[in-house]
Amino acid sequence: MASDNTQFSIAVHILVGIAKYAHVNTSQLAQSVNTNPIFVKRIVGKLAKNGLVLSSRGRNGGNSLVREAKDISLLDVYRAVNAPSLFAIHHYEKVASCSISSNIQQTLTEVRNTLQHEVDQKLMQLSIQDMLDDINLKNNK
Repeated sequence: MASDNTQFSIAVHILVGIAKYAHVNTSQLAQSVNTNPIFVKRIVGKLAKNGLVLSSRGRNGGNSLVREAKDISLLDVYRAVNAPSLFAIHHYEKVASCSISSNIQQTLTEVRNTLQHEVDQKLMQLSIQDMLDDINLKNNK
């Protein structure tokens, strides 16, 4: 059984936390995510490398957003953590005498590319602010 890659959802969680509290340290973020601070630090590092988060060290250190939450799309986050594609395609050697074996990889690649484009379009339409607004709405019910 393959393990899930949760970096995208954790990165969104982290960014929503920073958006809500403005300047948050890694320990506070790790507590919110309920995971190891080292893991959070690695994800924050990817977000910082991709221009989404500014991290500062020291007594008053913490993490802040580089842009407004409304200007950070979920696609920005998805790309920053290099989230995996929708599904993997096997790369077994093709059997030349079998039409399925000879063409399935290309066919599935075309399907995956089409679906990925649709997912990317939707992720581009949603922002970290949208996530925070939705959470605030659910919290006020």
